[in-house]
Amino acid sequence: MAVRMRHDGIEQEIEVLEISVQHYKRSGWKVVGDDGQPIEEKTAAAKGRRRETGEN
Repeated sequence: MAVRMRHDGIEQEIEVLEISVQHYKRSGWKVVGDDGQPIEEKTAAAKGRRRETGEN
């Protein structure tokens, strides 16, 4: 599945495979919706969750 992305310094949007999204995000690209606006993604930290480490 292709995901549309946009970079602040570049006018043209690109489409990348879903597996490549994290790579592009690290370079400043943002996922955009059908309206061309960046989609705010909620991470576990943004949702108030904490990752438990060291205990099983």
